[in-house]
Amino acid sequence: MGLVILVWRNSPVEDMHAGRRGPDDAAMFATSTELQAAAAKALRKDNRAWGLLDFEDYLLDRDRPWPATAGRNLQDLGYGYLGAYQRHVKDQINVLIGLSKHACVEEPLVTYLIPRALMYGRFHKGMPGWDLIVDRIGLLLSDPRHPGWRDPNYGDEAVRDMPRGLSIDDLQHALRSRPSSLPDEVLTWLSDHFLYCAAPPYSGSFN
Repeated sequence: MGLVILVWRNSPVEDMHAGRRGPDDAAMFATSTELQAAAAKALRKDNRAWGLLDFEDYLLDRDRPWPATAGRNLQDLGYGYLGAYQRHVKDQINVLIGLSKHACVEEPLVTYLIPRALMYGRFHKGMPGWDLIVDRIGLLLSDPRHPGWRDPNYGDEAVRDMPRGLSIDDLQHALRSRPSSLPDEVLTWLSDHFLYCAAPPYSGSFN
């Protein structure tokens, strides 16, 4: 997750996200979870430099459709930001490749990325806290009046707007395995009703 945050999330993609033509909340969520799998694959390669370059190619592919965008790609979503986005990705990957070859520290790349993952992505897909998020979504859906909703009406609205034919069990399974495979309608519904309230509180319990 640290690799996704460093190279993709904290980048000009945030400017795209804020722009008129850029990815919305649903697309940012789905793409972030999809990239987690690509990042893990890159870091598992015996040759980390080649793995990082593969990840760079994946991020800069202008023809690859982004999830939850009805087939739109980087060329469509990043208009006006493509140059800055490409420079950022390449610069970060070059730094990480140099770091991966550092001989004075064992596993220097992992040592560098883990604190960023823990600081900024403890409850993102691929991190231990993600299961808590998925459990929390299921609990909120099963009880529209749960105090975890910021307003009692929000729970009723979420259940009312739940896409037809979607079960809580199927939703939780998809969220644990591959959230980006969910239909655009479901991802939009999730971003509208859950992304603002599913994160655990900083203190106290939720049950």
